[in-house]
Amino acid sequence: MPEPSWLPDLRVCAWRTVSLDALSVPALSRHAESAHPADALVQSCQRLEAYGFGPCACGAPLSLRGRAALERLATVTAGLDSVVLGEEQIAGQVRTAFREARGPLRAAADLALAAARDARAEFPARSHAGHLLDRALTLRGIAREGRLLVLGAGALGRLVARRGAELGFDVLVAGRRDPGQGFAFVPLAGAADVDADVVAGCLGSGAGAIDPRGFRPARLFIDLGTPRNFVDVPGVPVVTLADMLEDEARRPHAMALRARLRESVVAALERRLSAASEDSSHPIGRFRLAAEHARREALDRALARHPGADAAAVDRALRSAVNRLLHPLTAELRRSGNLSLADRLAAAFERPPAGNPAHREPAPAGIAGTRR
Repeated sequence: MPEPSWLPDLRVCAWRTVSLDALSVPALSRHAESAHPADALVQSCQRLEAYGFGPCACGAPLSLRGRAALERLATVTAGLDSVVLGEEQIAGQVRTAFREARGPLRAAADLALAAARDARAEFPARSHAGHLLDRALTLRGIAREGRLLVLGAGALGRLVARRGAELGFDVLVAGRRDPGQGFAFVPLAGAADVDADVVAGCLGSGAGAIDPRGFRPARLFIDLGTPRNFVDVPGVPVVTLADMLEDEARRPHAMALRARLRESVVAALERRLSAASEDSSHPIGRFRLAAEHARREALDRALARHPGADAAAVDRALRSAVNRLLHPLTAELRRSGNLSLADRLAAAFERPPAGNPAHREPAPAGIAGTRR
């Protein structure tokens, strides 16, 4: 199968950051930014990864190139490396990291995001980050009762608080501002005076290190922060993300689920790479390109008629509708190899963009276009 010309030069440098302390994570981030000024940096609770092109001597413990680097990006995006298998938040972090990417780096991100999306459709997530609470309690044999104090009112804190309420805890959220989710709230500065059975740290990178001895005694402290929220103190019961990953590695069923997700992502990436090889000289590529030209003309007409409309929202809606209509047909053309039909469809749809009859461009990477 032909590969994109840029693929052999794609590179990823990666570090494992799970449960690093409050000094190590910022220092590592500064090092990565300095060593990779033109790269896309993906940072999650478990990893810090730099994707780009060209030589590198940053000293990262993991460095991959070519197809292996693209496969790495797709599996990370699908949540394979996340503590919660298949978590969806990582896809948003990848989109943010590649927001300014252009050219081949943008193409790599689009392929990885699409493959991860395909794999998730076949392998729907069974849990979210809030279920880390369940895993920590099970790991230490703590009863699911009493008061849960959640430090942090961000997205992770809200998920953990909601899960705590589902388990029957009396939930109290401590943060800089009330998240407005219906939970009892206390300012973060007053959290140390709260009586709690379980304390879950869900604070961001700016929180710094916290000594759990500054809180009232609890049956368990759960550290979900990157960098770590709590410093290690002998005799204080703390569960970290690293503890959960190590526990999972000892369970064959859990590892088998990760293997299944990997297989699904790799298969989806193969399909996406095959589709990407269909340029404007290929019958299916011509058909997709003709459909994209028609979509853009429809978008221009809609925006001309409604100048106050949200252009990005209209573009997304129209792209989604075209993709839903054309995906089954394009998939069948690839399956059957009926290129003569693809030629006839391309001829039926094909017409130059309005105002520029000579314009031609590469076929889009998606079913009927690629996000720009």
